[in-house]
Amino acid sequence: MRVRPLLQRLKSSLLLLPRPLPASLPAIQFVLVDRATMARVHGDFLGDSSETDVITFPYGEILVCPAVARDRAADYGLEAEEEVLLYALHGLLHLAGYDDTTPEAARSMASAQTRLLKRVLEGQPSA
Repeated sequence: MRVRPLLQRLKSSLLLLPRPLPASLPAIQFVLVDRATMARVHGDFLGDSSETDVITFPYGEILVCPAVARDRAADYGLEAEEEVLLYALHGLLHLAGYDDTTPEAARSMASAQTRLLKRVLEGQPSA
């Protein structure tokens, strides 16, 4: 996994978010974790001890599991690094106020996520 290009894309994505991040957010921290760590955190904080792809904490920490991204990337026609980027963008959208707890909200978030990923991968300026 090439971390530097990922970080550059994430920095550029901040200008492309469809909603602003909260002014009260002190920082954003992306943490790449292994399957066991992700499953433990998922269990400890969300009551589900299965592994998952991304967990976002409201104070700005976004955990991403690259191993899950590698497993799922082909299902979505992405490279593993693009799938990791997708998960990080998903976390940013949560911080910007998107929610995926209802079917309608999940559709709205998925649409915003798809548009954002496309713009970040193409290097497009904000609209």
